[in-house]
Amino acid sequence: MRLDVRCKIFLFIIISITSFLAKDIHYGSAVFLIVCLFIFSLGQMKIAAKYIIAYLFVIAVIELSAFLPALLRSLILMTTLCIRMFMPLILYAKAFAATTTVSELITGLYAMHLPRALVITFAVAMRFFPTVIEEIRNIKDAMRLRGLGFSFLSFLRHPAFLFDGFFTPLIMRSSTISEELSAASITRGLENPNPRTAFNKLRLTFADVAITSIFAVALCIVVGIRNCL
Repeated sequence: MRLDVRCKIFLFIIISITSFLAKDIHYGSAVFLIVCLFIFSLGQMKIAAKYIIAYLFVIAVIELSAFLPALLRSLILMTTLCIRMFMPLILYAKAFAATTTVSELITGLYAMHLPRALVITFAVAMRFFPTVIEEIRNIKDAMRLRGLGFSFLSFLRHPAFLFDGFFTPLIMRSSTISEELSAASITRGLENPNPRTAFNKLRLTFADVAITSIFAVALCIVVGIRNCL
């Protein structure tokens, strides 16, 4: 199923709110289940399956914490609460990134009549982070050739060499990448005040509205029941 990017953004906002409102383990699990069903409908079964396994592991840790001392149990419950609250949001964000291109997302933001400065900043940032991640992989490969594996143990053994071999080139490359992306943005005419054209033609259909409404209402019902009881 292919959903309009504006509907995805709307659901992202709804999931962000409901994930933090449904803190109870039962209602939080209901929110997570609804998000998983939506991810399944997008065709991202592998991503949903991985997070379901991780969520079940977190639930198992919560159940086993009942046999631990009170102080340790409280620490574990606080940690798992934060993880449970963020897991639906992280799952949806990962599926969102897998099913939405940067160009499509930018077109959707323009269609929502958001401020131009915000859209341009967001567009540059969305293209910056993937490039930096690729640079981090290249730096790690170069460090391995020099016999400096990037790990906690290597950091304890050679903290100065690790800092010099990883963070220094990363900062230098990040500065260069930001300048290159800024120049590319200007070349592509992002600062042009005229209306922007796009290859991606957005079309909001009845199916998009219906599917978005079903999942949004389901999430709101879970939060409503949680607040009423």
